[in-house]
Amino acid sequence: MIKLNNINKYYKIGKNRFHALKNVSLEIKDGEFVSIEGKSGAGKSTLVHIIGCLDNFDSGSYILDGVSVGDMKESALSATRNSKIGFVMQDFALISHESVIFNVMLPLYFSKIKYNMKSRAYDMLEQVGIADQALKSVNQLSGGQKQRVAIARALITGCSIIVADEPTGALDTKTSEEIMDLLININQSAGTTVIVVTHDPTVSAAAERKIIISDGIIKKDIMS
Repeated sequence: MIKLNNINKYYKIGKNRFHALKNVSLEIKDGEFVSIEGKSGAGKSTLVHIIGCLDNFDSGSYILDGVSVGDMKESALSATRNSKIGFVMQDFALISHESVIFNVMLPLYFSKIKYNMKSRAYDMLEQVGIADQALKSVNQLSGGQKQRVAIARALITGCSIIVADEPTGALDTKTSEEIMDLLININQSAGTTVIVVTHDPTVSAAAERKIIISDGIIKKDIMS
């Protein structure tokens, strides 16, 4: 379970301090499919970066599966990101000149899972429907195929949470629907918690729960 309590986050901009998140409290249960929505600059990405242990916070508490994230050392944060949380980004964040299978295997090099790496990667690519592209360079793929690679990479360490920041932002409508169908299937079949930042109505419609954030404050928390 994810539990945030009175989280505050500030950024220094020149001589000023910007209050990005203001006393944000939030619980997300295991297996939920949640969208986080709001205008640009509302605090969406800051919130999911904290949830994903990519960014720290200035005050409040964050409990992930019973453990205080704020008390973790960097080595523990890194291990948590690698084992519990998979990331899917709008720009795919792949190594474009490397092969598809190399990109999918990459998290395993930083994990304790050192056995059957290539076999595991092929299994993940099969799950997302592009095992036949395994030996191609990423720069030979379409946008939708690249996002499938990113999802396979996110899943390979057996993560229990997927954090997706605008995963359909660079895709056309049909491909966006296909990617959302894939995330829904992963959520429903494996019980993986899916947290998606979005402006896309297609993504919003797929979520069981919608969190609306504005000016660093959660304004609405709606169950579909």
